[in-house]
Amino acid sequence: MPSFDITINGKTYHVEVPNPAASPLEVIVDGQAFQVTIAGSIPSAVPVKLAEPPPPALQPSPLPPLPKIPVARPVMPAGANGGLEITSPMPGTVLSVNVKVGDAVTPGQVVCVLEAMKMKNPIRANTAGTVAEVMVQPGQTVAYGDLLIRLA
Repeated sequence: MPSFDITINGKTYHVEVPNPAASPLEVIVDGQAFQVTIAGSIPSAVPVKLAEPPPPALQPSPLPPLPKIPVARPVMPAGANGGLEITSPMPGTVLSVNVKVGDAVTPGQVVCVLEAMKMKNPIRANTAGTVAEVMVQPGQTVAYGDLLIRLA
C-alpha cells in the first residue's frame, strides 16, 4: 500500500492510500480514514507508484545435450613391405617394450607402454602378426605418429 508523509502549515501527516485507483479515493491520515475526490490530475512532481509484485524467481533451464562428435584416432598405416606399423598415438616416453623380433602378437596384445603426462598408456596391437622390427627402446622419447613396432 502506497504511503507517504505530507506537511501542511508546518505539521506533518502520515498518509496511506489503500487503493489509488478507487473513486472516490480513500486515504488514511494518521490512522483516520477519509474519502477524497481529486479535481484535475495529480501534478507530475508528485509521482504515485503502485506497488508491483516482485518478479518471479529465475529458474535455471536445462541445457540441451551436447552433440556426439567422433574423436579422431590414429590408424596403423600399412607399411611399404605389406606389414603393419604400430605408431605412437601421443608424445611420450617409452617405459617398456613387451615384444621382441619374431614374437607372434594377437589383436589387443600390449606391445609396449608409453608414459604421457604421468600416465602409463598401454599400446596394443590392432591385428595379429609377427614382430618384424622394434624401433624403440625403454627411456626413448617419441612424438605423435612415430613408428614404434613393425609387424609382418
